[in-house]
Amino acid sequence: MSESKGRIALLDELRGFCVLCMIFYHAFIFMYDQYGIQFGYDAYTFFLPVQPYVSCMFIFICGICCHLSHSNLKRGLKLAAFALALNFASIVVLPKLGFSDTQIWWGILDFFTVAILSFALLDKPIRKTPWFLGLILMIFAFWLFRFWLSAGTISLYGNAAWTLPEKAFEQKWLFPIGIQYPEFYSADYFPLIPYIFVFYMGAFLGEPVSNGKVPDFAYPVHSKALSWLGKHCFAIYLLELPIIFLLLELITWIVSKF
Repeated sequence: MSESKGRIALLDELRGFCVLCMIFYHAFIFMYDQYGIQFGYDAYTFFLPVQPYVSCMFIFICGICCHLSHSNLKRGLKLAAFALALNFASIVVLPKLGFSDTQIWWGILDFFTVAILSFALLDKPIRKTPWFLGLILMIFAFWLFRFWLSAGTISLYGNAAWTLPEKAFEQKWLFPIGIQYPEFYSADYFPLIPYIFVFYMGAFLGEPVSNGKVPDFAYPVHSKALSWLGKHCFAIYLLELPIIFLLLELITWIVSKF
């Protein structure tokens, strides 16, 4: 936060909006995948086009907040522990409890673990780089890799493009950077490329933000609900699916009685 003006509430509120979207998005998927409720699939496909924008907003804000954290190293190590626990639960525990297609090999927590730890290691050179130069470079890098996930392509424009050789997609250990072998599946998937560039867009913009160079309207709270969601986004992410599961179990039990 800025020492002179206090906490930037707008960041909490934008993050809270992303969390709210995430809750509905996961609820719709869970509703269809685990309970076969058609409404869940219809709602999921309806909102699917905006999901990448919401995810990128959340990642971008996380990059900004690295400048507002007391210790990114501690944050990163904490996330690493939770990410490993979630991966284990989704790959080993949940399938044994009867849930299908739940495995997370490289989800949002895995991504944030590496992104935040990389920021902790590169903190000094990042702060020494003019923020506007770093921001421009990250935007350009994201533009180059905009087709990476769909086609493994680095593209400047038109025919000025380079595509990975087919052998790259046969490797089973490259999925953390967005190169997926044919059988690869992860229920939650946020590879380092291209999302790391979105993260570092926020990381470079975070320097002027942390120095209070934001409009005055960014400081007061405009929505207490969104602000609360944004402040507790990590706990909500860990608890949302168990809560969604219990609610759906309760609803299906009530419906079965009629």
